[in-house]
Amino acid sequence: MGLLEGKVAFITGGARGQGRAHAVTCAREGADVILFDAPAQLSAVPYAMGTADDLEETARLVGKEGRRAVVAEGDVRSQADLDDAVTRAIDTFGKIDILIANAGVWYAGHFWEFSEN
Repeated sequence: MGLLEGKVAFITGGARGQGRAHAVTCAREGADVILFDAPAQLSAVPYAMGTADDLEETARLVGKEGRRAVVAEGDVRSQADLDDAVTRAIDTFGKIDILIANAGVWYAGHFWEFSEN
């Protein structure tokens, strides 16, 4: 039995990188996960962002650990997207025990010059 047996983790930025590592580790320790990410490129971000395929790969890796994953596409800047993902999580798993707020982008410049797109 893992340290997170029976728990549910909601992970923002879950498509790849640290978010994927968090998801796989939580699954290995016994948690089901909700993978939340925005699989769309923001024009102001100078590198390739996660994709829908990346989200599905993370879900596959969670499944390989014997746990369930719900994929929820959305933007952490949108309350409606977050509300929809939380609703899906509660409908599927009945609860959320853990939040890993991992979503973020890297931008070199003044924050007031950063575009929302």
